Amino acid sequence: MAQARVATTAQVSPRVQVIAPAHLGATAVAVLRARGVDARTVETPDDSALGDDVVAWALASPPTPAATLALGATCARAAATGRPVCLLAPAPRGTGRVSIERAAALAYLRAHGAALGHDVDAWIEAVVLLVKLGLPPGPVTAVVAPAGSWLEAQALLLAADAEALGVRPPVIGGDEPTDVVLYDPALGAPPASTPGLHVACAARSELADERALLHGARAALGAITLLGRAAERIAVGLGPAPDAASAELAIDADKLARQLGKLGLGRVGDHETKVLLSAYGVPITRQAVATTPSAAVKLARRAGYPVELKPWGHDLPTEPAGCPVEKGVASDALVRHAFSAVLTAAGKPASSEGSAVIVRETPPAGREVTVSLLELPSLGWTVVLDAPGGAIAAAPAPLRLVDAQALAAQVVSSRAGDAEPDRIGLANLLRRASHLIVDVGRLRKLELPRVVVGGRGARTLVIDAFAELG
Repeated sequence: MAQARVATTAQVSPRVQVIAPAHLGATAVAVLRARGVDARTVETPDDSALGDDVVAWALASPPTPAATLALGATCARAAATGRPVCLLAPAPRGTGRVSIERAAALAYLRAHGAALGHDVDAWIEAVVLLVKLGLPPGPVTAVVAPAGSWLEAQALLLAADAEALGVRPPVIGGDEPTDVVLYDPALGAPPASTPGLHVACAARSELADERALLHGARAALGAITLLGRAAERIAVGLGPAPDAASAELAIDADKLARQLGKLGLGRVGDHETKVLLSAYGVPITRQAVATTPSAAVKLARRAGYPVELKPWGHDLPTEPAGCPVEKGVASDALVRHAFSAVLTAAGKPASSEGSAVIVRETPPAGREVTVSLLELPSLGWTVVLDAPGGAIAAAPAPLRLVDAQALAAQVVSSRAGDAEPDRIGLANLLRRASHLIVDVGRLRKLELPRVVVGGRGARTLVIDAFAELG
């Protein structure tokens, strides 16, 4: 059994440098001092004290790309000492270029070791935990409490909230392997042999005594998550994955070279982009191009009815932007009709030279998300995920597995009782596509406007795609 780590006050606690807007900074310092933490406000971090001090940084607004690079360098230096910057930042909102850049900036900081969150209470508790006990090994937490206690009730509520959102809930009880054990000393401490970092918590600040390290179960669990995720990131390495990591992906280099040899500059349509993706093992719809109605019928029989048809071409809009698609095509006669219908709708009559359609399998049911891979000023290649019902999420490319998993965790079930989304499949898809965009120097952009994330046991694959080559 792993050795338990238990709270101790024998060591000298580090000081805290607080960088924050005036009112928030003054409040944070007062709260920390009341908790026995030596804190002071500063305008800029004292880099010479990194490793000795803890930096608690609150951003009034998302940083500019240039400011992100400078802050990221500080975060990386702090992470190397085992005391990451505790960073509070506004959560990105909305859609569009500004939101993407904000999400990418925060993702860059997280990838460079920041313990980043959006809740001020969790931020304060993270600072206290880092000062008093140091960095926990990870975010997985067991909540140990007697039946019927306030802590059990709070933990059950938080577990239900997490499960509804499709994220990892705290463990109720202490039997499973965990990184941290959260308990209330007034209710009784877990056995000293229980593995994990033991963290004492009180229900509220006014009810806390000298034995309680953190205040409030929700804020305490938020703090453990922030620091635990930073610990995971530090353990695997900072920044994007090394380019050499693509060697793990079993790339079809010959297929990639052949396809690139066929393509010129500019926009690349859905079918040809999917060939590039498939060379990197990215799961795509089974499909082929037909230039005549008879050829379309043969492809439809091979794919298995029902099928879908859409026009082929490099100049067509994406499906969300209006590319015509005939769905549920279930017979030879309907294929012939759909062949003409989609070409006419796209302004490419079937009789015109070069007119062709894509015949594809009917995609599986699941949650649809949009993925963009683009190069941002200063921040470099970035993967952006837009999942309905959630905020835009981003991570630097090529993705490390931990970042791919974090992005995939943004996808939640659409209704209570639905199957869990295939987050493992989505993480694999994102990781492979991110290596493609970085490895192929000619690629300037890669857009996946429709990615279906199947339920657990179902397929996750790209439905619609386009790229730009330079």
